[in-house]
Amino acid sequence: MEEKVYIQSLPNRLFHWSSFVMVTMLLISGFYISHPVNLGDAYDLDIAVFVQTAAAFLQSGIFFAWVYHHMVTGAYQDIRFRWRDAADFRGLLKYYFFMEKKPPVHGKYNAGQRLVYTSWFFVFIFLFITGLILYSVNFGYVLRFPVAIQKVRFYHFLGALWFLGTVPLHIYLVLTEDPAKLQAMFTGWVRR
Repeated sequence: MEEKVYIQSLPNRLFHWSSFVMVTMLLISGFYISHPVNLGDAYDLDIAVFVQTAAAFLQSGIFFAWVYHHMVTGAYQDIRFRWRDAADFRGLLKYYFFMEKKPPVHGKYNAGQRLVYTSWFFVFIFLFITGLILYSVNFGYVLRFPVAIQKVRFYHFLGALWFLGTVPLHIYLVLTEDPAKLQAMFTGWVRR
């Protein structure tokens, strides 16, 4: 018998899709700023910098609201990678590389998802700090920092590459592992 199970709350879905839009805008505008190409009047460096700045501030607000929500509701327990998840992660890798027929039993998220989500938390904080340092350059004021601004740009770029690499992995696993969970990211409900 099929039943509907509520697995994604409305706030979680709003945080997810608004972050999807902002991170996409940040990646596109950021890579354009670092390697501009001539797109005519449709998109130039000034527009890219405006989009980057606006999306960065909006995503920062979304992120801090997300952290507050997860702390207040205790939902951070679902996504936090713990040391005991390391054993499940080994089993999950064996499953992904077709060495096991079934993945390890897990709660709402598996060990791989929790590892990626935890990494996103720390990488976003890093990008927030390095982004503020880079933003301060626009005003002719560079925060006193023990690293050259070009190194800050490089490390910021590496953080963006982490998102660029892990987001497609996230999408691939959603579409191949349990596509029904994608429905829950729109409606909140999944059929079991």
